[in-house]
Amino acid sequence: MVPLLLRMRTRNISPEMLIFLPILCFLPLTGAAPSLATEQLDTGVDWLSKFGYLPPPDPVTGQLQTKEALTKAIKAMQKFGGLKETGVLDQATLGLMKTPRCSLPDMSQAEMTMRRKRSPTPQNKWNKRHLSWRVRTYPKDSALLGRDTVRALMYYALKVWSDIAPLNFHEVAGSNADIQIDFTKADHNDGYPFDGPGGTVAHAFFPGERFTAGDTHFDDDEPWTFRSPDSHGMDLFAVAVHEFGHAIGLVHTSAMESIMRPYYQGPVGDPLKYDLPYEDKVRVWQLYGVRDSVSHTNQPGNPSLTPEPPVLLDLPENRSTVMLARDAPDRCTTHFDAVAQIRGEAFFFKGKYFWRLTREKHLVSLRPAQIHRFWRGLPTNLDSVDAVYERPGDHKIVFFKGLKYWVFKDNIVEEGYPRPISDFGLPMEGVDAAFVWLHNDKTYFFKDKYYWRYDDHLRRMDLGYPKESILWKGLPSQLDDVMRWSDG
Repeated sequence: MVPLLLRMRTRNISPEMLIFLPILCFLPLTGAAPSLATEQLDTGVDWLSKFGYLPPPDPVTGQLQTKEALTKAIKAMQKFGGLKETGVLDQATLGLMKTPRCSLPDMSQAEMTMRRKRSPTPQNKWNKRHLSWRVRTYPKDSALLGRDTVRALMYYALKVWSDIAPLNFHEVAGSNADIQIDFTKADHNDGYPFDGPGGTVAHAFFPGERFTAGDTHFDDDEPWTFRSPDSHGMDLFAVAVHEFGHAIGLVHTSAMESIMRPYYQGPVGDPLKYDLPYEDKVRVWQLYGVRDSVSHTNQPGNPSLTPEPPVLLDLPENRSTVMLARDAPDRCTTHFDAVAQIRGEAFFFKGKYFWRLTREKHLVSLRPAQIHRFWRGLPTNLDSVDAVYERPGDHKIVFFKGLKYWVFKDNIVEEGYPRPISDFGLPMEGVDAAFVWLHNDKTYFFKDKYYWRYDDHLRRMDLGYPKESILWKGLPSQLDDVMRWSDG
């Protein structure tokens, strides 16, 4: 008689069957670790069933697994996870089972059968190349990640795939997006319930005819972060890249270097510079082919919400886990060196630091971030800035300090900077403040009791300037900073 491992759901068992439970529960498992607790065995079998290594349990009779089937399933899991194939639930195996991961199974039973027959794995793909997306619900804990940051991370995570494959993603506001993105908890009626912090952290649905095709869900019980140390949360960008791989048709892989490995591997670096491992490039090329030199375009007749690449400024030092320097100013008891509206958000600069206020008028962090660590290309010994503004037209960001200025695309300095402020026709004493007036799309510079009006489109100062700033009623004689505030 083949030894059996029995996990019974007692609410469906007759009294006669209960008589045999004590006997069956103590049948030996040859080759199993002698110290393996029943609870660990139960957890292991549940895990193997959940992720496709064992068939799902029968809801009436419970789950009967032969020792041979269980050993084979454990070995398959160990091989896929890069562990030594012992066939037993040793500590390394149980440890990997506790690692946060994607909710989707590593392989379906049909896939297991085909792999045994050495048949190719079936994969779905989109039959169109322009795909819309939207974030339908956001993380409830907005103190960690603002809405604009979440949207920007989704944009760049999708861009990772469209940079190499002939796919074009565009954000929409309507309810008919191809890829609906949600942050949700526990059982949310899609067959893949979340389980609180840790465990399963996200999942996405493959392309196909299902209503949920492409939809991507993140567990809102996770402490989602952006480029924080591994021990301080779940990196949203890294997980999003993985899940969007599923959303375009990729399945899990055992390749250790792949982003499609099912286990959470920590942050993957700067979203603006992240490059997919070659393993993943080959797999997406097999589905869609290689992207040519055609630029990203929006689907005709469906306007995008993100015509310009969103700026990402939440680099590691912006997280609350970073110790605040002793010289950091108190935002409530100070004036500011400069203020600016960038991508609809307000930035307040003081000394070496800045605070960021989202479109919803919430601080991204109560603690300030160091300017030079975010705006890469500014001097590391920068002690303050004089003025900052977002240039109309190309939306590049301009910093002024003393007799020099820098131009940034997002938070990366353009080549050839710094340059002298004489390029603008400004005085050699520097500037006190700058802002763009939407009424005429002109940039205004202030220094002492004078102001200048500059045309960024023509790159020249308007005639008839400077003028006395007394023309601006209510303007103080000593100006530190100025900005416009728009809800748009």
